[in-house]
Amino acid sequence: MKNEPMCDLEIFPDADAMITAAADLFVRLASQSITERGVFTAVLSGGSTPDPLYRTLSSPQYSAQVEWNKVHLFWGDERHVPADDPQSNYRMTYENLISRVPIPDRNVHRVPAELEVQAAATTYEADLRRFFKSDWPQFDLVLLGMGEDGHTASLFPHSAGLLEEQRWFIPNFAPERETWRLTLTKNAINAARYILVLVKGASKASMLAEVFTQPNAPTEKPIQLIAPENGRMLWMADEAAASKLPLSDE
Repeated sequence: MKNEPMCDLEIFPDADAMITAAADLFVRLASQSITERGVFTAVLSGGSTPDPLYRTLSSPQYSAQVEWNKVHLFWGDERHVPADDPQSNYRMTYENLISRVPIPDRNVHRVPAELEVQAAATTYEADLRRFFKSDWPQFDLVLLGMGEDGHTASLFPHSAGLLEEQRWFIPNFAPERETWRLTLTKNAINAARYILVLVKGASKASMLAEVFTQPNAPTEKPIQLIAPENGRMLWMADEAAASKLPLSDE
């Protein structure tokens, strides 16, 4: 495999163990970032895999370890639906995490997905640029998942958004889903200090094996576009998702 950061992989016996490790990492990175820079900026993911992570982080054991007043939350992607829609990534995160921890409202940077799709993306990018005031948004943590088709965030196979080089946040039409999504671009993600990819379940096993063992084909497998410029990238997978990876000789 040509993309070196993708080789950093930890495999866990089950999804619960993976989620516990991810929660521990979140707490550790938050503490380090706040100590070093006075703030922790985290990009959250939608989908079913991070649900239990958010619930874990909102539990008394973990929530008490985080200085939530110094945490700023952002989203890697969003469905083009209002915030109260059942499909909304924000709604899922609000119900499982935000409503359960003492984070100030001003620290929660929601994608205004109720707007027209281009306006929503432009408005959110402007919010990001005001916050970071830099060439690219250097998030302390970007949490990602991987779809069975190799997509991540809302960067889908053969979608126009894969080619974007200047923008931070864009509307992206998903050809196979025939719907608009809103997403961080690959360059905005790759500017992060730390990228964590969570992969759960046997349905992801074939794609995970392809990503790690086959030549790069990012148009087909957009997750292969993700490689931090100056940060670290870690994959966490449960044994079911890792079941088709070749056994190590080491």
